[in-house]
Amino acid sequence: MKQHKLLNKTLHYYIGFGILMALLIEPGFYLLIKKYHLHEVDEYLYLQLERTADKSIKSLKISDISTWNRFNSESMILHDTVHTEHIIYKTESVFNEVEQEYEPYRVLYAPVEIESEKYLLAIQMSIDDFQKTLQSSVLLQMLLLACLMAGLGVIARFIHERLWKPFYRTLSLIQHFNIRKNEAPRFPVTDIKEFNQLNLALEKLIDNNLQAYKIQKEFTENASHEMQTPLAVLRSQLDMLLQQPSLTKEQSTIIQTLHETISRLVRMNNNLLLLAKIDNGQIPDNPQTLYVYETIKKSLLLLSRLAETSNIAIEMQSDDAEMFVYANQQLFECMVNNLLTNAIKHNISGGRIQVTLATDTLTITNTGIDKPLENSLLFRRFGRMNPAAKGSGLGLAIARQIGSLYGWQINYDFEGGMHKFEVNFHSEMKK
Repeated sequence: MKQHKLLNKTLHYYIGFGILMALLIEPGFYLLIKKYHLHEVDEYLYLQLERTADKSIKSLKISDISTWNRFNSESMILHDTVHTEHIIYKTESVFNEVEQEYEPYRVLYAPVEIESEKYLLAIQMSIDDFQKTLQSSVLLQMLLLACLMAGLGVIARFIHERLWKPFYRTLSLIQHFNIRKNEAPRFPVTDIKEFNQLNLALEKLIDNNLQAYKIQKEFTENASHEMQTPLAVLRSQLDMLLQQPSLTKEQSTIIQTLHETISRLVRMNNNLLLLAKIDNGQIPDNPQTLYVYETIKKSLLLLSRLAETSNIAIEMQSDDAEMFVYANQQLFECMVNNLLTNAIKHNISGGRIQVTLATDTLTITNTGIDKPLENSLLFRRFGRMNPAAKGSGLGLAIARQIGSLYGWQINYDFEGGMHKFEVNFHSEMKK
């Protein structure tokens, strides 16, 4: 959705209202004044008719009509071929012999009798000057209205800059606020009640968020130490039990199951702590140049035994071996490992994985269940698509969270019976 500044949005309404008023008022003004003027002209023509009929027409003979027409420039006697019975007013274009052009005239046609013969007396009056004056008046009014709207825009902008200055100061403080610095901005007091209320509400909100962030950060730091210690003790004790020679086969199986469960719990705890650190911005800010090809080769070497267990063939194709990203090494390796591990764990026995590096893009395609996965659940925490597969359901959630941290797009698609995960590094390639 296209966004507009508040001032521009307001001015758009003002300008729209001004244009609407101009479209409604100017035509109405033009028609009203024109109607009033024609009424005045018609009265004048009627008065001329009475004078002409009383002084000239009564004593006029048919043989004198041509002479009378020649000496009266504004009046003319015509043959009445349609037997007009009433006075008629018309606006017509008449050729002006002096100006050598057609001009608008108001013409009165009145029936008269000369020697018992019916004629029409036409009395005309030019309205060209009036129409030009009226048109100039309308254009002048529109110009004044445009100047008024422009002046209103300038005044509105001036008032906006002065009136909304405290708001933009508050906005600037919020934009530069960093919760990790643990410093709450203090907004200046203004003489506008609404802005003071806004500043007080923001201060309260930020203070509450800082307190919640502090508590969450302390919990994350404590959990990373306190929870791992008892888990490590449990795992070591189970290792010692497994080494006891007096264990029966049944007891050994139970202890081995507990050992695998605790190992899974340790991995889940580490993943949840990593997600919490990413969410809270507690990841060390030490990005470096990392070559994607080398990172993938390193991950494939570590995961090769897991792939061999299920007889999964892995192919790698690179069109850009020099592709690099600028990121935290631990996070980038974690993202790549999670995507590759997901492709192995959710594959089929004897399946295959295709890893492709192209311009700005890493694509991992793998075989698996013969239907597309649910996109709405795929990257959700604990959103396991296949309950039978081993794992905590956090791998893809962590991968997307890391991608979001650096502005990378991770998308899923199902094409030709293959599951495709694509990472677009376009924002990082430009650095």
